[in-house]
Amino acid sequence: MSFQAQSVRRIALVAGISTVLLTIWLLNVSRPGRAPIGCPAGCASTAARAPGPLRVLSLNMLHGFPTFEHLDARLAQIAVEIRRLDADIVLLQEVPWTMRYGSAAKHLAVATGLNHLYLRANGNRWAILFEEGEAVLSRFPLRDPASVELTPPAARFEHRVALAATAQTPWGDLRLVVTHLTNGAPEANAAQAASLTAFVGAGPVPAIVAGDFNARDDSPQIRSLSGNWIDAFRAVRPQAPGPTCCVDDLRAGPEEPFEKRIDYLFLVPGPGTEFTIRSTELAFAQPYPLEDGWLWSSDHLGLLVEIELGTAPSGGGNGES
Repeated sequence: MSFQAQSVRRIALVAGISTVLLTIWLLNVSRPGRAPIGCPAGCASTAARAPGPLRVLSLNMLHGFPTFEHLDARLAQIAVEIRRLDADIVLLQEVPWTMRYGSAAKHLAVATGLNHLYLRANGNRWAILFEEGEAVLSRFPLRDPASVELTPPAARFEHRVALAATAQTPWGDLRLVVTHLTNGAPEANAAQAASLTAFVGAGPVPAIVAGDFNARDDSPQIRSLSGNWIDAFRAVRPQAPGPTCCVDDLRAGPEEPFEKRIDYLFLVPGPGTEFTIRSTELAFAQPYPLEDGWLWSSDHLGLLVEIELGTAPSGGGNGES
């Protein structure tokens, strides 16, 4: 074989290997996680909780990729607020994994003394050194983790998932589901809402379903969900507009306007089980003062709901044995 033929053969071989490697990279650059990961039990280190109903907090925390806008300060602020509100359960969306912090879910869980589970929705830390997804933080042990990719995908590299786990609370077992629906085509959003309904319906109840649904409360999909589940905010505040989105500039002041309600916390009662909602309020509803201005924790507001389920315990504790 001539030198020229050998060179051509080597070039073809290198090109073939490069094509295979590029294909593998593209197939893995953004894909949902195969299973939830984290520390579901045994990692809670919080002191005895303050008396009162179960406190559930939900927030789209804004991953901020690729610049990770003020993520250091925002993570610190979110942790401070979780502790201040004495939240028992925290349902988070857009939870990033970054080179600096690794898992933000674990970072927040350690900072607040809670158990945690995390599921990747988009990106891949091994392929692009970034990913984001959904997380559950809990004062109580978590078991039976499950997840689903919602269908249909809205785009080639965009995935939407739901993460579920059962919290073993002093009030009894409670299924938790956190999700983030597409902000793309309304038809895809509606179909993903139906996919979510099927996933929740196949699991145990009672349940709490929370997240960024990217749909206003007058949309057909939210009307449908509200017909089957209890919209915790609307149940307590039937006339309040309650917008949760969005901050255009994280350094804006307290006068920043919010235009639409797209974040929800739904309650799904079980047979013979009723929720009693004691209070519902917007959380992370003000920016934090800094030496040189203001900083919002996220571009969304959160929701804090206080719920009674069954017979409340007489004492505190973190629910672990």
